[in-house]
Amino acid sequence: MIYLAKTVQVFTQVIIYLLLARAVMSWVVRDWSHPLPRFIYDVTEPLLMPMRSIFQQFGLMGMGIDFSFLATFLLIQFIGNSLTRMLYMMAF
Repeated sequence: MIYLAKTVQVFTQVIIYLLLARAVMSWVVRDWSHPLPRFIYDVTEPLLMPMRSIFQQFGLMGMGIDFSFLATFLLIQFIGNSLTRMLYMMAF
């Protein structure tokens, strides 16, 4: 059970790092057709799209700040930490 908890923890951290890389690259990268930015975009877009559609329904997308990114980031952190803690508690 501890190995599963560690796996969830590592997976969560990888997703968080990819989201942070996408945020930085959104300010810097102009050509998203390069393989590395394309890979990061393809991995993170399915995570961001549901939150974007929710925020668009409430009219919160046109304010200049992408709140869907922040909400997705916090949600993934919360779910990852909750799962990791639950798995550790089940192991002991």
